[in-house]
Amino acid sequence: MNPTFQSITAATSGLALKASAVVERRRMLRQVSRFSNHRLHDIGFERDWDGSILRNGRAI
Repeated sequence: MNPTFQSITAATSGLALKASAVVERRRMLRQVSRFSNHRLHDIGFERDWDGSILRNGRAI
């Protein structure tokens, strides 16, 4: 393999991993958003007044 092909392969692989992580994060947030306030509190999260989910006082 030549160096250009290796760098393109590495960049493509990095982009694929990032895209996969974004999709997984969105899926997780969709699932967690359905939890009740009590269940969120049990796992260390809380729901803000506007419906956003917080962990340690910061939006996730």
